[in-house]
Amino acid sequence: MLQAPEPFRPPPPYAASATFAGPDDLSAVRQFAGAAARAAGLAPARAAALEVAVSELATNTLRHTPSGGTIRVWPESGSVVCEVVDTGTFVPANPPAAAREGGGGWGLKIAAEVADGFYLHSEPGRSRWRLLFRL
Repeated sequence: MLQAPEPFRPPPPYAASATFAGPDDLSAVRQFAGAAARAAGLAPARAAALEVAVSELATNTLRHTPSGGTIRVWPESGSVVCEVVDTGTFVPANPPAAAREGGGGWGLKIAAEVADGFYLHSEPGRSRWRLLFRL
């Protein structure tokens, strides 16, 4: 995951968008992201990987922020971009959560592994996570 020092450009107006507020929404978030990615031209196997990454980000949003989030998906320059926006402020763990005991903390590492690009811009009260999947 690369942290962007400057805010991302806003998503285009045609980006598919959905909100989520609780654990009961996670299945719908995965289905929404996969369907939007396939509609944008992403191959089914890659769309399944995007669903895994989005599920990890949405789960982290629900676990570590006071409210849910918004997911957006759109095609851009030979890729599909998926953005998850939440009300949290990301502070890197030291050591990373995946390196500690307890069995959890692998979500960001999984997202980074399956995506072609994984970016974050965080400021107080808002984090934007972006996944890039090449077509």
